[in-house]
Amino acid sequence: MSRSRQKPQLIVASRTENLANTIQSELRNSGIQTQVHWPSAGDEFGSMLASLTPELVLCEERLKDPAVEDVIRAVRDFDPDLPVLVMGDHVTLMRTVGAIDLGARDFVSSQDMRHLTLVVRRELECYEDRRRMHSLFKRAQELEARARSLLKETGDAVLQVQEGVITEINPAFLGLLGRTTDDDALIGQPVLDIAAADDQPSLKTVLKRARKSPATEIETEIRLLGKDGVTPPVQLDVASKFVDGELVTECMVRQSALDKAFSPGSRPDLFKRLQALTPPVDGSLTALVLIYVDQFDSLEERIGYLDSDQILQHLYDMLAPVQQPGDRVFRFSVSELILLVKRSSADDTRAFADQLLDVVDQATFTTAEHETAITATIVSYPLTGEERPQTLIRDMRRNAAQVSRRGGDITIFMGPTAEASERKRVADQQAERIRAALRADQLKLVFQPIASLEGEPGNLLDTHVRMLTPDGGELMAMDFLPVAIEYELMPEIDAWVMQAAVRVLGGSGDAAGLNPTLFIRISNQTLANPQTVTSIWRDAIESGQCRSEQIVFEIGEGQIHDHRAKFAALAEALQAHGGRVAIDRFGNKRASLSLLTTLQPQFIKLDPAFTRSLESSDAEAKRQFAELIETAQSQGIRTIAEHVEDANSMAQLWQLGINYVQGNHVQSTITADEPLADAISLV
Repeated sequence: MSRSRQKPQLIVASRTENLANTIQSELRNSGIQTQVHWPSAGDEFGSMLASLTPELVLCEERLKDPAVEDVIRAVRDFDPDLPVLVMGDHVTLMRTVGAIDLGARDFVSSQDMRHLTLVVRRELECYEDRRRMHSLFKRAQELEARARSLLKETGDAVLQVQEGVITEINPAFLGLLGRTTDDDALIGQPVLDIAAADDQPSLKTVLKRARKSPATEIETEIRLLGKDGVTPPVQLDVASKFVDGELVTECMVRQSALDKAFSPGSRPDLFKRLQALTPPVDGSLTALVLIYVDQFDSLEERIGYLDSDQILQHLYDMLAPVQQPGDRVFRFSVSELILLVKRSSADDTRAFADQLLDVVDQATFTTAEHETAITATIVSYPLTGEERPQTLIRDMRRNAAQVSRRGGDITIFMGPTAEASERKRVADQQAERIRAALRADQLKLVFQPIASLEGEPGNLLDTHVRMLTPDGGELMAMDFLPVAIEYELMPEIDAWVMQAAVRVLGGSGDAAGLNPTLFIRISNQTLANPQTVTSIWRDAIESGQCRSEQIVFEIGEGQIHDHRAKFAALAEALQAHGGRVAIDRFGNKRASLSLLTTLQPQFIKLDPAFTRSLESSDAEAKRQFAELIETAQSQGIRTIAEHVEDANSMAQLWQLGINYVQGNHVQSTITADEPLADAISLV
């Protein structure tokens, strides 16, 4: 039977055995099944301690042989955790403090058995908890010692980190860093110091994530900085856990990942990866880079087959410092390595190939019996996703072999249209997203108020368009309109803008006196064939959704110079139905003034260079704009200054006689989802 199932053994050191018997009876009546022992003399008390191993000792306050002090001292020497209670007739604060000061747990009343019973029960439970705690602590020490032993023997590379500092590192991790098992210089060093400089930010991020989510394993690829240089990318598993109340982060590189990282992949591995390859979604590109060792046959004859094979392994090891996480190297043949990499652009791919060539040219390859230098021909090819891997690699190898026979030691960027085809692929995707947005009504209008400097009634708003993205974001016009122009999608976008503007005007509450006027830009492609947009406008007027003067057709000055006849015809047709026209970006060309003598727009929006000229010393620019403003005023054409960013500029514009201003100082853009009345009230 285990000790926990036996009756607790109590020693009652009292002047008479009768008190010990009374205590045993009271304890048993209260449900505490104990065996009470009474020592008749001091020497018997000492032998009882040794033979009984009791759970509790009670000592009468007035005991002389042994005295209370002797009992407490003997118990402390026998077992510091064994509780001692001092008994007396009455419990007082002074007696309690005196007993505790001597080393007892508490003072109890021998007259109040209920008090004594409660304290005894508490002390027996506490003593049992302390014994269990000691047992668990001993077990934990054994397990920790076993874990440390296993940590030293395992092939997995493991280190532990607290507050960003290395506190434990096993031999496998030391070996990964090129250090010996006796090298403890890393203990106490920042863990970021063992990562390659470019990979330190990503390691820092992963460590933070692991600390925020204990018991969650996070995987990342990093390159480590060892004594011999940067290692190839390895998969690091990071997880945090609580040890003795402290948060400890464990970083592990499993043995299987080590074996994989320090040996190149095979030819089947390469084709398997190419078959599973998907186009990057972050705008980057994937590329194949072939390293073809020049005159490898001659190298084999000179140093032998085994040593020449070692050179390829040494070359693989030397690539680690210039690789990025995610790059993969494959041993394609006895004289060729192929890298599958992802870079941000074709220029970055070319730069990487040049860097590889420098690595090869500057290296000295040492084997067991030879020391030699080699050259290589390096061929890179950005992938578009449409290539056939077998055909592409065959062409790359054939090209490399031809160049190598002529001397090699050069980088080749295959596919003269590779960059253009990649750009076209991205543009095709963007154009398709624009078409999808038009079909799904995923465009959006925003407005920027145009404020009157003369207090003129009416509310003018400049209309802009944005495209919603699947993740809920918005693309500014500059981010998608260039592609729309390239793919001739502007007429559809202009038509959508016109229809949306009509809907906004129809729900603007004109009866409340808002009287909004929207400026809407017309693209070159729509200017060539404006019937669709003008039809939407006329239908809206006829149906009463808006009045003709509530939409101002805005066309850039550059467009007018390119298509003056078409603009004149459109302006005449619009004005015949009460429509109005504005010329945008006006005044930055030599022929600007002549336009005002032949065309009669209702508004001109001065080129932003005019606003900038207010703070410049360009007297000629100021003179030209002053002449334009004077001519416009004489013909009753209203002038608008754009990009007004401060109150000082607004004051100068008012003095120059400008009618309207717009810009961030006036009011930033607001969306069509907001009540138009609220937007207008801000003007």
